[in-house]
Amino acid sequence: MSWIVGILLVIVGAVIGFFVALYWRNEHSEEARLSEEVNQSKQQLQAYQQEVAEHFATAQALVEQLEETQEKLKSYLKHSSELLQQEQSQPSLPFFAEDTMRQLRMASRLQDDRKRDEGKTEQNPPRDYSDKKSGLFSPSDS
Repeated sequence: MSWIVGILLVIVGAVIGFFVALYWRNEHSEEARLSEEVNQSKQQLQAYQQEVAEHFATAQALVEQLEETQEKLKSYLKHSSELLQQEQSQPSLPFFAEDTMRQLRMASRLQDDRKRDEGKTEQNPPRDYSDKKSGLFSPSDS
């Protein structure tokens, strides 16, 4: 009978061991799953922090570039404004130099004088009003 008690104790121990192992596995598997989720969450948080840091660095670089462009634009507008003020204060420059203008005036006077002289010396009426017949419709003498 002692060996029957031994067999019964082994069977009871196996049943108790089965339930303890089942409880232990559930307990530890839940813990393992949670720790895995925590690790994944930490990795995702680190990746997100890295992306945010890169985004801020890029935004900072773009802001600096924008400020530089704005400074260039301000200096260009200031320079243009100064040029316009200088142009307004200076007398306007003629299209031609003074010597060229003098020569053009003299040539114009000479041309006017020639036209007046030609008009005085020529007493004949224009050919269209002359007594002689000429042109396409004139009778030919040939």
